[in-house]
Amino acid sequence: MMLFHRHWQWPQLRQRFSGLDLQVKVVLVLVLVIAPTYLLVSLMVSQIALPVVEEEMRVLGVHAAYSLAEEIQADHALAAGKEIELEGKLRGIFHLQPSVLQVDAFRRDEKGLIELAASTEEASLTVRPPEDSFPDQVLSLHKTFEDGVGFWEIWAPIMGRKKNAIGVVRIEVSLQNAASLVGAMRKVMLLGGLASIVLLILALSYFLRKTIANDRLLREAELQNSELSRQLREAERQVMIQEKLAVMGQLTASFAHEIGTPLNAMGGHLQLLQDEVSRVPGSQPWLNRMEIIGDQLFKIEKIVKSFLHSTAKPASQHQLLDVNQVLEKALGIVSPRIGSLGVRLEKDLNRALGPLRAVPLEIEQVLLNVLNNSLDSIQEKRNAGETAPARLEVFSRVRKDGRNEWVELGVYDTGGGITKKNIANVFKPFFTTKGPGEGTGLGLTICQEIARKYQGSLGIESKEGLWTRVVLQLPYGGLDS
Repeated sequence: MMLFHRHWQWPQLRQRFSGLDLQVKVVLVLVLVIAPTYLLVSLMVSQIALPVVEEEMRVLGVHAAYSLAEEIQADHALAAGKEIELEGKLRGIFHLQPSVLQVDAFRRDEKGLIELAASTEEASLTVRPPEDSFPDQVLSLHKTFEDGVGFWEIWAPIMGRKKNAIGVVRIEVSLQNAASLVGAMRKVMLLGGLASIVLLILALSYFLRKTIANDRLLREAELQNSELSRQLREAERQVMIQEKLAVMGQLTASFAHEIGTPLNAMGGHLQLLQDEVSRVPGSQPWLNRMEIIGDQLFKIEKIVKSFLHSTAKPASQHQLLDVNQVLEKALGIVSPRIGSLGVRLEKDLNRALGPLRAVPLEIEQVLLNVLNNSLDSIQEKRNAGETAPARLEVFSRVRKDGRNEWVELGVYDTGGGITKKNIANVFKPFFTTKGPGEGTGLGLTICQEIARKYQGSLGIESKEGLWTRVVLQLPYGGLDS
């Protein structure tokens, strides 16, 4: 303390300040006045924002718990024997919501005691509800972990038909992201304040540059260069964020497109089943159609799981398959549309083809997409007033190209064809000629990516108003990986 008083007494400070030039004086005044004020405002805003963000996290958690409880009640997933299905529903919420730490579901056993039906964690880590009753309304409890991180504990009752609680869903929603978001907001505001001070300094330097020495001009240039570098880094960060958002949007659209095809097939078969039941008694048609519907439900389940877990299909899915059998299966799926449109189906299949190593679901996906596009084209042509009989031809063959040997699976239709202008864009993402709600423009893009995955290709030839031919070409023998 004595050293401080000896070297930094008020007269000395005033003398040192008087010896500074005008620009330095202005800078010091701005820093001493604006910076503390801005820091105080930033702190107040962040303290106000934290409860707001935490409340938003609570609302999202309540909505997720309420929706999950309704879904469990609608599917009767609390019943004995449905534990695996129930755990799948819990993990669906767990993977869809990054802030969700744990999801539990409770029910009553045969003795009327509350038991854990399913959980995303070990049973020993689960907080159980009171032993006497379930809550009859959604409860939100703000709690804190041992490490100081806060979280919302949300209880949502599963209501029975008699409007009584037959179970309960418990969700833990972490507030770590809320704290991180507010911290990032505080940093952004701090950077904004610093940037504002810098801009003020630059503006004052412009008006006072006639009274400033040449060495100050050099420092001004350095400050400008530092600001431009900061802006460049910020622009690069924004570009990266936009690219990530674009990828997320494409994944979401792809997911919706994948679900659309099997759902359309299921709808067609259900309609056909209804027609058959109304006219002809018998159980065999029921069994055939139900088998097809079961296959489609299995496909939807695999697609949803693949999307939610964001993982690639494992190598174990590759297997030796009969491409003719896959083609016949795809035709069976779209057979209701073929029959309803009165399309003449012709097959030219090479029955001597050997097995191909691939993922059956992927090959079937390509064929279904191409077949549905052909039937859409035929239907559009029919709606435009065409009365001539339509024809759909499918073929499988082997083609040799030097030392290479290829399997070709093709679909030919006499629909409306594709214009020369559009045929160059059919493989571009989100390009479609269908109306709103009828297509995403990702079908052929996905099919092309599947063909490239097997080092093959997907080719399209068409004549507007007359015909279209699509050929999937794969290396004979498939891939071993």
